[in-house]
Amino acid sequence: MAERNYLSIGQVVNLLRGAYPDLSNSKIRFLEDEGLITPHRTPKGYRQYSKEDVDRLEVILHLQKTRYMPLNVIKQRLENATDLSTLAYEVGLLSDVPLKTEPKETKQKLHPIETIPDMLGVEISFIRSLAENDLIRIIKSPQNRELVDGRDFPIIRYCSELSRFHIEPRNLRQYVSSANRESSMFEQVLVSMLGMDTSDDERDAKLERAFKKLHDLTEGVHTALLKNRVFESLNAVVEDADIDALDEEITRSESTKAKNEEIAAPASHEDSLVKPLKVVAPSQSGTANAAK
Repeated sequence: MAERNYLSIGQVVNLLRGAYPDLSNSKIRFLEDEGLITPHRTPKGYRQYSKEDVDRLEVILHLQKTRYMPLNVIKQRLENATDLSTLAYEVGLLSDVPLKTEPKETKQKLHPIETIPDMLGVEISFIRSLAENDLIRIIKSPQNRELVDGRDFPIIRYCSELSRFHIEPRNLRQYVSSANRESSMFEQVLVSMLGMDTSDDERDAKLERAFKKLHDLTEGVHTALLKNRVFESLNAVVEDADIDALDEEITRSESTKAKNEEIAAPASHEDSLVKPLKVVAPSQSGTANAAK
Protein backbone atom coordinates (compact mmCIF):
# COMPACT_ATOMS: atom_id res chain seq x y z
CA MET A 1 0.00 0.00 0.00
CA ALA A 2 1.34 3.40 -0.92
CA GLU A 3 2.28 5.63 2.00
CA ARG A 4 -0.29 8.24 1.07
CA ASN A 5 -3.03 5.70 1.84
CA TYR A 6 -1.99 5.49 5.48
CA LEU A 7 -3.57 7.58 8.24
CA SER A 8 -1.88 9.03 11.27
CA ILE A 9 -3.21 8.22 14.72
CA GLY A 10 -4.80 11.68 14.95
CA GLN A 11 -6.57 11.21 11.62
CA VAL A 12 -7.93 7.85 12.77
CA VAL A 13 -9.30 9.44 15.95
CA ASN A 14 -10.98 12.22 13.94
CA LEU A 15 -12.41 9.66 11.51
CA LEU A 16 -14.02 7.45 14.16
CA ARG A 17 -14.79 9.93 16.93
CA GLY A 18 -18.27 10.65 15.55
CA ALA A 19 -19.35 7.07 16.30
CA TYR A 20 -17.08 6.62 19.33
CA PRO A 21 -16.85 9.98 21.18
CA ASP A 22 -14.54 8.67 23.91
CA LEU A 23 -11.88 7.52 21.41
CA SER A 24 -8.44 9.04 21.98
CA ASN A 25 -4.83 8.57 20.93
CA SER A 26 -4.03 6.92 24.23
CA LYS A 27 -6.87 4.41 23.85
CA ILE A 28 -5.61 3.35 20.43
CA ARG A 29 -2.08 2.97 21.84
CA PHE A 30 -3.51 0.86 24.68
CA LEU A 31 -5.25 -1.47 22.18
CA GLU A 32 -1.90 -1.81 20.41
CA ASP A 33 -0.17 -2.68 23.69
CA GLU A 34 -2.79 -5.39 24.24
CA GLY A 35 -1.97 -6.89 20.86
CA LEU A 36 -5.33 -6.17 19.17
CA ILE A 37 -3.95 -3.92 16.42
CA THR A 38 -0.52 -3.62 14.86
CA PRO A 39 -0.08 -0.43 12.84
CA HIS A 40 2.73 0.14 10.36
CA ARG A 41 5.71 2.14 11.63
CA THR A 42 7.74 4.68 9.67
CA PRO A 43 11.57 4.63 9.91
CA LYS A 44 11.23 7.34 12.56
CA GLY A 45 8.75 5.25 14.56
CA TYR A 46 5.51 7.09 13.73
CA ARG A 47 2.37 4.95 13.64
CA GLN A 48 0.56 4.66 10.32
CA TYR A 49 -2.82 2.96 9.92
CA SER A 50 -4.05 1.21 6.77
CA LYS A 51 -7.71 0.79 5.84
CA GLU A 52 -7.60 -2.75 7.24
CA ASP A 53 -6.18 -1.40 10.52
CA VAL A 54 -9.03 1.13 10.74
CA ASP A 55 -11.65 -1.52 9.92
CA ARG A 56 -10.19 -3.82 12.56
CA LEU A 57 -10.18 -0.99 15.12
CA GLU A 58 -13.81 -0.20 14.33
CA VAL A 59 -14.81 -3.84 14.90
CA ILE A 60 -13.05 -3.74 18.29
CA LEU A 61 -14.76 -0.49 19.30
CA HIS A 62 -18.15 -1.75 18.07
CA LEU A 63 -17.88 -4.96 20.11
CA GLN A 64 -16.94 -2.96 23.19
CA LYS A 65 -19.78 -0.49 22.72
CA THR A 66 -22.63 -2.81 21.72
CA ARG A 67 -21.69 -6.22 23.12
CA TYR A 68 -19.66 -5.13 26.17
CA MET A 69 -17.05 -7.79 25.35
CA PRO A 70 -13.77 -7.85 27.30
CA LEU A 71 -10.64 -7.35 25.23
CA ASN A 72 -9.44 -10.95 25.58
CA VAL A 73 -12.72 -12.22 24.08
CA ILE A 74 -12.55 -9.65 21.27
CA LYS A 75 -8.98 -10.68 20.53
CA GLN A 76 -10.04 -14.32 20.28
CA ARG A 77 -12.90 -13.42 17.92
CA LEU A 78 -10.49 -11.54 15.68
CA GLU A 79 -7.98 -14.39 15.66
CA ASN A 80 -10.68 -16.96 14.81
CA ALA A 81 -12.27 -14.85 12.04
CA THR A 82 -11.44 -15.97 8.51
CA ASP A 83 -12.46 -12.61 7.04
CA LEU A 84 -12.74 -9.22 8.75
CA SER A 85 -15.69 -8.07 6.60
CA THR A 86 -17.64 -11.21 7.44
CA LEU A 87 -16.93 -10.72 11.14
CA ALA A 88 -18.06 -7.08 10.91
CA TYR A 89 -21.27 -8.26 9.27
CA GLU A 90 -21.83 -10.99 11.84
CA VAL A 91 -21.55 -8.57 14.77
CA GLY A 92 -23.88 -6.03 13.16
CA LEU A 93 -21.33 -3.40 12.17
CA LEU A 94 -22.08 -3.88 8.46
CA SER A 95 -25.48 -4.58 6.97
CA ASP A 96 -24.68 -4.93 3.28
CA VAL A 97 -22.01 -7.63 3.04
CA PRO A 98 -23.34 -10.12 0.44
CA LEU A 99 -24.25 -13.43 1.97
CA LYS A 100 -22.61 -15.13 -1.01
CA THR A 101 -19.23 -14.30 0.59
CA GLU A 102 -19.94 -17.10 3.06
CA PRO A 103 -18.60 -20.51 2.08
CA LYS A 104 -21.25 -22.85 0.72
CA GLU A 105 -20.56 -25.41 3.43
CA THR A 106 -21.17 -22.77 6.11
CA LYS A 107 -24.61 -21.97 4.70
CA GLN A 108 -25.68 -25.62 4.47
CA LYS A 109 -23.78 -27.31 7.29
CA LEU A 110 -25.48 -28.25 10.56
CA HIS A 111 -23.89 -26.66 13.63
CA PRO A 112 -24.26 -27.64 17.31
CA ILE A 113 -26.25 -24.97 19.09
CA GLU A 114 -23.41 -24.49 21.59
CA THR A 115 -21.15 -23.13 18.82
CA ILE A 116 -23.58 -20.43 17.62
CA PRO A 117 -22.71 -17.76 20.24
CA ASP A 118 -19.07 -17.76 19.13
CA MET A 119 -19.99 -17.83 15.44
CA LEU A 120 -22.74 -15.19 15.40
CA GLY A 121 -22.43 -13.36 18.71
CA VAL A 122 -25.93 -14.25 19.97
CA GLU A 123 -27.07 -16.06 23.09
CA ILE A 124 -28.40 -19.63 23.00
CA SER A 125 -31.58 -18.35 24.65
CA PHE A 126 -32.07 -16.04 21.65
CA ILE A 127 -31.68 -19.00 19.27
CA ARG A 128 -34.30 -20.93 21.24
CA SER A 129 -36.65 -17.94 21.13
CA LEU A 130 -36.32 -17.81 17.32
CA ALA A 131 -37.17 -21.51 17.14
CA GLU A 132 -40.15 -21.13 19.49
CA ASN A 133 -41.56 -18.48 17.16
CA ASP A 134 -40.98 -20.65 14.04
CA LEU A 135 -38.39 -18.28 12.56
CA ILE A 136 -35.77 -21.06 12.46
CA ARG A 137 -35.67 -24.77 13.27
CA ILE A 138 -33.57 -26.55 15.86
CA ILE A 139 -32.89 -30.02 14.50
CA LYS A 140 -32.45 -32.97 16.87
CA SER A 141 -29.78 -35.54 16.03
CA PRO A 142 -30.27 -39.30 16.75
CA GLN A 143 -28.23 -38.73 19.93
CA ASN A 144 -30.53 -35.82 20.88
CA ARG A 145 -28.02 -33.08 20.04
CA GLU A 146 -29.49 -29.72 19.07
CA LEU A 147 -28.31 -28.53 15.65
CA VAL A 148 -28.83 -25.29 13.70
CA ASP A 149 -28.83 -25.20 9.89
CA GLY A 150 -26.26 -22.81 8.43
CA ARG A 151 -28.89 -21.61 5.95
CA ASP A 152 -30.70 -20.04 8.90
CA PHE A 153 -27.70 -17.82 9.72
CA PRO A 154 -29.05 -14.82 7.72
CA ILE A 155 -32.33 -14.98 9.66
CA ILE A 156 -30.45 -15.12 12.96
CA ARG A 157 -28.36 -12.09 11.99
CA TYR A 158 -31.34 -10.04 10.82
CA CYS A 159 -33.33 -10.86 13.95
CA SER A 160 -30.33 -10.04 16.15
CA GLU A 161 -30.07 -6.62 14.50
CA LEU A 162 -33.81 -6.01 14.93
CA SER A 163 -33.58 -6.87 18.62
CA ARG A 164 -31.39 -3.79 19.03
CA PHE A 165 -34.52 -1.78 18.15
CA HIS A 166 -36.60 -3.78 20.68
CA ILE A 167 -38.23 -5.87 17.94
CA GLU A 168 -38.26 -9.33 19.47
CA PRO A 169 -38.76 -12.74 17.80
CA ARG A 170 -42.40 -12.84 18.95
CA ASN A 171 -43.00 -9.61 17.01
CA LEU A 172 -41.83 -11.29 13.79
CA ARG A 173 -44.30 -14.16 13.65
CA GLN A 174 -46.35 -12.24 11.09
CA TYR A 175 -43.47 -12.65 8.64
CA VAL A 176 -43.51 -16.40 9.17
CA SER A 177 -47.23 -16.48 8.30
CA SER A 178 -46.61 -14.26 5.29
CA ALA A 179 -43.76 -16.48 4.03
CA ASN A 180 -45.92 -19.57 4.42
CA ARG A 181 -48.71 -17.97 2.36
CA GLU A 182 -46.42 -16.59 -0.34
CA SER A 183 -44.35 -19.73 -0.79
CA SER A 184 -47.15 -21.59 -2.66
CA MET A 185 -47.63 -18.66 -5.04
CA PHE A 186 -43.90 -18.42 -5.63
CA GLU A 187 -43.61 -22.15 -6.32
CA GLN A 188 -46.31 -22.04 -9.01
CA VAL A 189 -44.94 -18.93 -10.73
CA LEU A 190 -41.31 -20.07 -10.56
CA VAL A 191 -42.13 -23.35 -12.34
CA SER A 192 -43.57 -21.29 -15.20
CA MET A 193 -40.60 -18.90 -15.21
CA LEU A 194 -38.14 -21.79 -15.33
CA GLY A 195 -39.94 -23.14 -18.38
CA MET A 196 -39.44 -19.83 -20.19
CA ASP A 197 -35.71 -19.66 -19.39
CA THR A 198 -33.94 -21.04 -22.45
CA SER A 199 -30.40 -20.29 -21.25
CA ASP A 200 -27.77 -23.00 -20.80
CA ASP A 201 -27.37 -22.24 -17.09
CA GLU A 202 -27.79 -24.90 -14.43
CA ARG A 203 -31.26 -25.25 -12.90
CA ASP A 204 -30.11 -23.79 -9.58
CA ALA A 205 -28.82 -20.66 -11.32
CA LYS A 206 -32.07 -20.29 -13.27
CA LEU A 207 -34.09 -20.75 -10.10
CA GLU A 208 -32.00 -18.16 -8.22
CA ARG A 209 -32.43 -15.64 -11.05
CA ALA A 210 -36.17 -16.22 -11.36
CA PHE A 211 -36.69 -16.03 -7.60
CA LYS A 212 -34.80 -12.74 -7.38
CA LYS A 213 -36.90 -11.22 -10.16
CA LEU A 214 -40.18 -12.33 -8.59
CA HIS A 215 -39.07 -11.35 -5.11
CA ASP A 216 -37.97 -7.87 -6.22
CA LEU A 217 -41.40 -7.23 -7.75
CA THR A 218 -43.44 -8.51 -4.80
CA GLU A 219 -41.11 -6.84 -2.32
CA GLY A 220 -41.62 -3.57 -4.19
CA VAL A 221 -45.38 -3.84 -3.69
CA HIS A 222 -44.95 -4.81 -0.04
CA THR A 223 -42.51 -1.97 0.68
CA ALA A 224 -44.73 0.64 -1.00
CA LEU A 225 -47.81 -0.55 0.91
CA LEU A 226 -45.96 -0.65 4.22
CA LYS A 227 -44.45 2.81 3.67
CA ASN A 228 -47.87 4.28 2.84
CA ARG A 229 -49.45 2.80 5.97
CA VAL A 230 -46.63 3.95 8.24
CA PHE A 231 -46.48 7.47 6.79
CA GLU A 232 -50.28 7.80 7.03
CA SER A 233 -50.17 6.69 10.65
CA LEU A 234 -47.42 9.23 11.39
CA ASN A 235 -49.51 11.98 9.72
CA ALA A 236 -47.06 12.37 6.84
CA VAL A 237 -49.98 12.69 4.40
CA VAL A 238 -51.62 15.42 2.33
CA GLU A 239 -53.19 17.97 4.66
CA ASP A 240 -56.91 18.80 4.48
CA ALA A 241 -56.05 22.30 3.27
CA ASP A 242 -54.25 20.79 0.29
CA ILE A 243 -57.25 18.61 -0.48
CA ASP A 244 -59.55 21.65 -0.34
CA ALA A 245 -57.28 23.56 -2.70
CA LEU A 246 -57.23 20.61 -5.07
CA ASP A 247 -61.04 20.46 -5.01
CA GLU A 248 -61.27 24.17 -5.86
CA GLU A 249 -58.77 23.81 -8.70
CA ILE A 250 -60.70 20.89 -10.20
CA THR A 251 -63.99 22.79 -9.85
CA ARG A 252 -62.56 25.83 -11.66
CA SER A 253 -61.19 23.59 -14.40
CA GLU A 254 -64.54 21.86 -14.86
CA SER A 255 -66.37 25.23 -14.91
CA THR A 256 -64.02 26.62 -17.56
CA LYS A 257 -64.45 23.49 -19.64
CA ALA A 258 -68.26 23.74 -19.41
CA LYS A 259 -68.22 27.40 -20.52
CA ASN A 260 -66.01 26.58 -23.48
CA GLU A 261 -68.41 23.83 -24.50
CA GLU A 262 -71.39 26.27 -24.26
CA ILE A 263 -69.61 28.78 -26.52
CA ALA A 264 -68.83 26.11 -29.06
CA ALA A 265 -72.37 24.65 -29.01
CA PRO A 266 -74.28 27.48 -30.98
CA ALA A 267 -71.72 27.39 -33.76
CA SER A 268 -72.27 23.70 -34.12
CA HIS A 269 -76.06 24.23 -34.19
CA GLU A 270 -75.83 26.84 -37.01
CA ASP A 271 -73.60 24.56 -39.01
CA SER A 272 -76.21 21.82 -38.76
CA LEU A 273 -78.88 24.13 -40.34
CA VAL A 274 -76.87 24.66 -43.52
CA LYS A 275 -77.53 21.53 -45.44
CA PRO A 276 -75.71 20.82 -48.69
CA LEU A 277 -77.73 20.71 -51.92
CA LYS A 278 -78.42 17.23 -53.04
CA VAL A 279 -77.83 16.72 -56.78
CA VAL A 280 -80.11 14.05 -58.19
CA ALA A 281 -78.86 12.43 -61.35
CA PRO A 282 -81.55 12.25 -64.12
CA SER A 283 -82.98 8.84 -64.76
CA GLN A 284 -82.53 7.12 -68.07
CA SER A 285 -86.22 7.53 -68.95
CA GLY A 286 -86.04 11.23 -68.15
CA THR A 287 -83.09 11.57 -70.43
CA ALA A 288 -84.96 9.83 -73.25
CA ASN A 289 -87.99 12.14 -72.92
CA ALA A 290 -85.77 15.18 -72.99
CA ALA A 291 -84.27 13.95 -76.22
CA LYS A 292 -87.72 13.74 -77.78
